[in-house]
Order: sequence, then structure tokens, then C-alpha cells
Amino acid sequence: MSVIASFRVNSMFKMALESRFSLLDTPRDKNIFILIIFVFSLLFMDTFIPFNINKWYDLSQLSLFEIICVFSFFGALTLVFTQYGLRKWLHLKMLNCIQYILWVIGEIMILTIVMLAIDWLLNKHPDLTLDYYLVTFKYTLLIAIIPYIVSLLVLFALQKHQLARFLSKMKDAKPLSYNLPIEDEKGKVVLTLHPDHLLFFKSEDNYVDVYYLMGGKVRKELIRTTLKKIEEKCHYSGLIRVHRSYTINVKHISSSRKTAKGYLVQFDLLPDLQIPVSASYQKQFAAFPFTP
Repeated sequence: MSVIASFRVNSMFKMALESRFSLLDTPRDKNIFILIIFVFSLLFMDTFIPFNINKWYDLSQLSLFEIICVFSFFGALTLVFTQYGLRKWLHLKMLNCIQYILWVIGEIMILTIVMLAIDWLLNKHPDLTLDYYLVTFKYTLLIAIIPYIVSLLVLFALQKHQLARFLSKMKDAKPLSYNLPIEDEKGKVVLTLHPDHLLFFKSEDNYVDVYYLMGGKVRKELIRTTLKKIEEKCHYSGLIRVHRSYTINVKHISSSRKTAKGYLVQFDLLPDLQIPVSASYQKQFAAFPFTP
């Protein structure tokens, strides 16, 4: 029995490590991550003065707070480079948990190089040795690990809050049996559809194309309005925004294919059309209970 239990624990642990790490997929998440680390590191070092850093430097030219600001500012710039530049260059759009752990180690190593360069400039140019790098790596890791954890916990809480709000809206949404009145910008009902016949809405500047089924064929109706106004009126459980230009009825999705850049959605009746799920909507799309 103990062998079976151990095998189950190992399998669950392996599955957890191989699961998708989605906390830093969007620019908003990355900005929050970098900002929290910058502010937390700045306040932490200024308040607690870890490792007696006030004794490391000659404070006759720069105050300790100014030195801490320099380290925090260039640390934040380094994270901007790694999160926006390096990840894009390495095509690391989506990571699983194992890949993210390895990424963090590499990111701390890059941070260490930057911190070492600043320390070298401020500390009268000591010899650049492996021991010097390893000591700097240790201090960088110990200072960075707390704001790393705090920022990821904040992002996790925001993600769950967003999902809870979405599920709450779904509870209040009308079931799929309701007819949907499609209004123009003046509030005039132009088209009334049963949700089973609605495929998707596509934004075209100040107009919206409504794609729907009529007699088993795909029809299109152009209405002068916006997606936001349509979504405010069409509350039902199958409608989901996936892109700034698309709101789709998930009931008619035939397939959703995951690529390096995200998801591509297809419909049986429009096989040549692939609707992208943009980064800001991927979490919501992946959590939707009706998606394939």
C-alpha cells in the first residue's frame, strides 16, 4: 500500500510540475510582477538594511537610500528586459511549472550579473572572481525571493478573483433558451436571435458583424454598434469575449487549437476561419466549462 501511495504522490507531483504556469502570460501580469518586486525590494532594503549593507559602501558621496534606489531601479529594468525582451527572443510565450522554475534560476543569475556590476562600480572595483559572483548571487537570491513569492501570490489572487467574477456573471446570465435582442447604437432592436443560431460577433470599427445561422446556412448582419454595447445587452451563458474584435458563442466551437501564441478557435460551418484568443482573454477562455 505504501508503494502505491508513494506512486500516486509522485504522479500528482509530476503532473503539478508539468501543468501550465499562467501567472505571467499577459503584459498586465508582468507589469504588476515587476512593480511589486521593485517597490518591495526598495522598502525591504531601506527598512531592514539586510546583511549590514550600510557598511559595504562609502556613504560620503551617495546616501544608503540612493544606493538602494540604484540597485532596485536597475533590478526592475533587468526584469523588464527578461520578461519582455528575453522571453520573446527565446519564444517562451507559455511555460509549465518546471520551465518556470528553471526560468527563475536563470533570471536570478542575470540579476546577479547586474547587481555585481553595480556593486563593482560602487565598491572601488574589486577583482572579478567566481567567489565574488557566487556571494553576489546568494545575496541577490535572498533579497529577491521574498518579493518574487509575494508578487506571484498577488497575481494568483487576482487570477482567482477574475475567475470568481466571471463565474458570478455566468450565474446571473440568461440560459441558452432565451432569444437575444441585438440592438444598434441607438437602442433599436435590429435582429432577434435564438442563441443556438448565433455564431459570433466581429467588431469592424463602429460596426459589428453578426454571424448567425439561418436555414442551416451562415448569414451576416452588419449593425452600427460596438461589442461592448452588445455584451451589455446579450447576457447569456454561452457568450465569451476572446479578442478585442471577437465575441463568440462557445456552443458552436468545433475545435480550439493551442499554439505557441495562444489558442485558435474554429467553427464547423466556417472551416477556413480561425479566430485567435488574445493574451488578455486566454485565462478566461481556458477556464470556460464549454470550451473543447
